Amino acid sequence: MYYTTGISYLGSYPTVLGRVIRARTAHTDKVVQAYVAGRLAAWTVPQAGEVEFALPALGGDERVFLLAVDPAQAEVNYWREVTGAAPASRLRVRMPQTLAPYRNDDRWDVYLGQAGEDQASRLVHSQPVYDDGERAGGFGAAWDSGGFGWDAPESYGLGLYFGYGEFGFDCDMLAWVSPPLPRGQYPLRTVVEDACGNVLADWESTITVTSPPQPPSNLTVESYDPQSDTLTLSFTPSRDL
Repeated sequence: MYYTTGISYLGSYPTVLGRVIRARTAHTDKVVQAYVAGRLAAWTVPQAGEVEFALPALGGDERVFLLAVDPAQAEVNYWREVTGAAPASRLRVRMPQTLAPYRNDDRWDVYLGQAGEDQASRLVHSQPVYDDGERAGGFGAAWDSGGFGWDAPESYGLGLYFGYGEFGFDCDMLAWVSPPLPRGQYPLRTVVEDACGNVLADWESTITVTSPPQPPSNLTVESYDPQSDTLTLSFTPSRDL
């Protein structure tokens, strides 16, 4: 059995030998496979809900696809079974961590609806704005009125990063990347809430996903006429064209 959902892309960085891909997985009792251009390139066991793959350098048209499978099927190639079921287009949502006056117990939530729905009612991601209070400290917006910590009035956390703007794009970003999504219009909503459930920030929109069209399938030789040297083929057209 394999799982195409529950895996969130965290990021990647280049190395001398190629590129390292990082992801978070909800399937902590499974192994996660990494496919490169349809080839099973590696698999690994999640550590604390995250996986990391050291892959060779990727060509411009090579796509990486992650799949969670049962440990006994770690070396089984499921590519043909999932081809066409999970297009490659994803949604990426980001929020600057150090711009707004949030406390270290506030949470950032992301909601997503199904294609064609009016509301984003399904919670797909939730995390603290400042994980364990990390990087919440700093001068604050009113540092001269009582403190240098996160509890200063309207604290912006200048202690670690100096800003987002004229001083450089050097603040951390909270980020969530969706699993591969079919074509369609998806309602999206992001919310920041405090520990009591009060909404501190609320943003919503409708995002259009335009995945690359899936290729035709089931190419079959129907007949060949040697008299006219005619080859008759049949195939299932792409559902996206």
